[in-house]
Amino acid sequence: MQKLKYIDSYYLPSGRIFLWETLTGYKIESTEMKDVAVDGKLHKEVRESLDPKVVWKHLVHKRDKWLMTVSTQMGCVHNCKFCDVAPLKFNGNLTYSEIFEQIENMLAVEPSIMFDDNYQFNKIKLGFARMGEPAHNLDNVLSVIEQLPSVKGNRIKWLPCFNSILPKTTLGGYSAEDVILKVLEMKEKNYDGFLHFQISCNSTDEEKRKELFGNANVLSIEEIINIINKQKIHNRTVTLNFIVMKDVPIDVDYLVKLGLNHQKFAVKLIPLNNTLNSERNNLETQYNYSTYDELKKYAKKFEEANIPVVYDAIAKCEESGLCCRPVSKFISIKEFLIIVF
Repeated sequence: MQKLKYIDSYYLPSGRIFLWETLTGYKIESTEMKDVAVDGKLHKEVRESLDPKVVWKHLVHKRDKWLMTVSTQMGCVHNCKFCDVAPLKFNGNLTYSEIFEQIENMLAVEPSIMFDDNYQFNKIKLGFARMGEPAHNLDNVLSVIEQLPSVKGNRIKWLPCFNSILPKTTLGGYSAEDVILKVLEMKEKNYDGFLHFQISCNSTDEEKRKELFGNANVLSIEEIINIINKQKIHNRTVTLNFIVMKDVPIDVDYLVKLGLNHQKFAVKLIPLNNTLNSERNNLETQYNYSTYDELKKYAKKFEEANIPVVYDAIAKCEESGLCCRPVSKFISIKEFLIIVF
């Protein structure tokens, strides 16, 4: 029995957002996008142009890399100050079937999946990060991840991406350390290390972190480093994700002092999405498309400290906030076609 009802799609230059309704009447979201090629990200015009056609010229073909995100909860129990899911009513976890159906529905929009049994996808990066905190729905999320390799007759190379703020105690009764160990076990045993485990940090100041997460009781960065440094990590390192915001400290020396192991960790630096909640809470990004060179210089500090670092900027024409803005703020297919053509 189908669990989700299709409501609408909303377009951005690199992809779209799907709006579904559960059997209980709650609306959830999923996204499917193409990535900008590495050489495209180096071009100022790609970052700063308001013309979507400029972005289109530099998108990676879906066959080579396809980006998806799915919701794991109906709303979110946390009240993060930068995320527009926070003000929505929380209505509990999605079931295994409701999560899996989002994936199947998005796969169905690609004709080659439906009609060409020999078509191979080199990478689909699947993030469990649209609506909800996946740690609170750990069993269902890990069950979905475990089943991914069997989807579509092994014609897809999956890269699951588990994103978490690591609450100290989950709704399912797991500790944050339980979550880390279970995700790493899936990463190492089921995916030969090729699972992206990304932990939201946003600041090295623990009080500031807690404030940004709406006073959520999360594992400290020191505790995270101590636990993961003891674990076997290969092929892909664990990512500590920092949204670079004004007046929000990120201390490179502090991470070194905590013993961050460059063979087990990488740091990611990203701009703040332009969301209603971030505006309401007076949060501003430190770097974006117009200050990309400054972001590169900032990343250099991590490299000099022997900390692997990746960084990215949001293109100006996508600054509407793909990751954290509710679909009511996006455009319909009809509006999209009028603007572009």
